[in-house]
Amino acid sequence: MKYIKLTCVFLFAIQICTAFSQNNADYFPWKTGDMWEYTLYYLPDIDTLQTIVIDDSTDEEGNIYTTHFSRAINPIRPPYTLLIDTLIYKIDSYLYVYHRYFDFNNGEWINVYRLNGNAGDQWVMWDYSYIGVGPFEMARINFITDTLLFGIESKLMEVIYFISGDSTDTLGLVRYHDQLIKGIGFYSRVPAELDAQIYLHGAVINGILYGDTTNTVVSVHENPAELNPASVFTLLPNYPNPFNSSTKIPLKLSNEGIVSLTIYDVLGNEVLKLVDNQFYPTGYYEFNWEANNSVSGVYYYVASIKENRKIRSMVLLK
Repeated sequence: MKYIKLTCVFLFAIQICTAFSQNNADYFPWKTGDMWEYTLYYLPDIDTLQTIVIDDSTDEEGNIYTTHFSRAINPIRPPYTLLIDTLIYKIDSYLYVYHRYFDFNNGEWINVYRLNGNAGDQWVMWDYSYIGVGPFEMARINFITDTLLFGIESKLMEVIYFISGDSTDTLGLVRYHDQLIKGIGFYSRVPAELDAQIYLHGAVINGILYGDTTNTVVSVHENPAELNPASVFTLLPNYPNPFNSSTKIPLKLSNEGIVSLTIYDVLGNEVLKLVDNQFYPTGYYEFNWEANNSVSGVYYYVASIKENRKIRSMVLLK
């Protein structure tokens, strides 16, 4: 019996180490189903943005292609700043990361990250000769440092983007800063030309939940009741989470009211109405979701009472 217990502990330790063993490719997770949630500060507004990998593939040369879909989720709509709604990335064998967002670059891949790079490395992302002018858009790895995120020790790489008339310059008109964390991915973006910034508050990587993906953020222009929905009701974390086939969603009502509780998939499609405009008196309730007919992935449950609305996320793993 002691041998069995020690073996189980040893195997569990191996599993933990393997789950977070890192190489530089881990600065940019790319598998379908990976998801990140960010707090957007675009004062006077605060919002929640989300990025989901909706497709990945590998070509004969070993290049990886990964499609990232982004949106605001409170309410669900396209992102209006800092993130692009759909963007395809390419990762080559050198761990250079490219995308094709800028049309004036003649459709060529633009190198935005170099995951195997060192602090001080810099490169030309593109030049404006395609449109008849001369400055260069540059990228430089500003620093790489130890960090602690979600209780995990890791490495943080900051990439700074700037425009310069000379491709050898190390200083120019700064565009923005991106930060990547090994094992987690894209962590933050802070532009120099816009009073907005985003920071990661939770992620699901390879089916593992990190941090908090349950925040509901509302505009500071909302009325006090909407800023404090807990005064009307509290939407509690579902349990278990992640779950296999069924989970319970707790709801505490501070006041009686007409309740709606709806499940959505990651693309915002309605999956199921657990509660459809039904009256409930003050009290504590649990609603069970049987997800036998749903596929693995991230889902959202949205509770609404009067003009108050709250969202949480959950992970179905089969």
